[in-house]
Amino acid sequence: MHDGQKNIKSAEIVTIGTEILLGDLVDTNTAWLSARLATLGVGVYRHTTVGDNRHRIADALKEAASRADLVITTGGLGPTSDDLTNECLAAVTSREMVEYAEARAHVDEMFRRFGREPTANNYKQALFPEGTELIPNPLGTAMGALLEAEGTLFATLPGVPSEMRGMFEETLQPLIRNRSDGSIISRTLWFAGIGESALAEKVQDFLDATDPTVAPLAGQGKVRLRITTRAATQEEAEERIAPVEEEILARLGEYYFGDDDETLESAVARLLQAQHSTLALAESCTGGLLAKRLTDMPGSSEYFKEGLVTYSNESKECLLGVPHEMLAEHGAVSEPVARKMAEGARKLSGADLGLSVTGIAGPDGGTEEKPVGLVFVGLSDAEVTFAERLDLSAWARSRDAIRERSANWAFDLLRHRLEERNNS
Repeated sequence: MHDGQKNIKSAEIVTIGTEILLGDLVDTNTAWLSARLATLGVGVYRHTTVGDNRHRIADALKEAASRADLVITTGGLGPTSDDLTNECLAAVTSREMVEYAEARAHVDEMFRRFGREPTANNYKQALFPEGTELIPNPLGTAMGALLEAEGTLFATLPGVPSEMRGMFEETLQPLIRNRSDGSIISRTLWFAGIGESALAEKVQDFLDATDPTVAPLAGQGKVRLRITTRAATQEEAEERIAPVEEEILARLGEYYFGDDDETLESAVARLLQAQHSTLALAESCTGGLLAKRLTDMPGSSEYFKEGLVTYSNESKECLLGVPHEMLAEHGAVSEPVARKMAEGARKLSGADLGLSVTGIAGPDGGTEEKPVGLVFVGLSDAEVTFAERLDLSAWARSRDAIRERSANWAFDLLRHRLEERNNS
């Protein structure tokens, strides 16, 4: 750390863009930045979102600087008249806007790569407050600004997530690491098949602790526990977290499916790959959601053979071999049909396992006997074929919630079966 540069202990993030305030764009940058700053030992004290207005942006920057050692902005670095971030930074720090030859050359080079010619307004992205250190952007035309003023370090980053993340990792992260005081480390443990209140009861003593802290968060049939501590070094933090994690898993191991970035589908994928097994899907009420979540992951062709959306009774009969008599007697939303759908998908595709979902996602279509939220998940392999009943009627007003929870339940059922096969 250079003389005169203080440690960075606190940060605020200012997200700029009217489209975010209008709900046209979802801000994912702030959550990503907050998580990264926490691992660097920097506490994020406030998130602010402001529209493309010169006075409001300047006010937001001033307020953030009055509280934080580091102010990071995202958005507002484009070439149009409503892209005002760097101009506002110049006003707040009493600097003149000047053209940087390096930034102008960067604009020319990026347009050359794009096979296009820049227009006059594109060179607005070469203007920065005087005294700025430029943040390279290998993916886009908008370079960022690093500027220190009156004890606060400002960093302007573009709103495009891929550009913002690369610039943070290449430039800001090492700078902050050199000027931060310790590390805040978190470990996230994921659980399924248990509700938040039941899980909390089993680990209440940890939830009451102050270091490491343990906090639960539930969502769509999954629960996560985040274990967090702050220490002088990452190694020391890991040593504090390890015994807490070990004890939690000793109590809740049967529900645990992974940590940090793990998802139910990635846990399933890992097990399928390890067993060299393949999967086929037969979906009704989820409408292809399970197939989407699997194929969102690179390399899924290694284990995913086929997915059928058999929404009508006729498609269940013709494609999956569900007997007409079974549908007439039990209805499409029933345990026998879920079993037959899973078996049919497995046999039709030649996969090692078949997984099915059939239910009533609502918000209408339910009856007293079969209410909205009634779902059956079927599973079939060479040894067993079975189905489980899921009551999601508490979410009858949300079609999306029923579909998401059904998909999570199905993946968790498959995960348990794959783990059983591992242990047999």
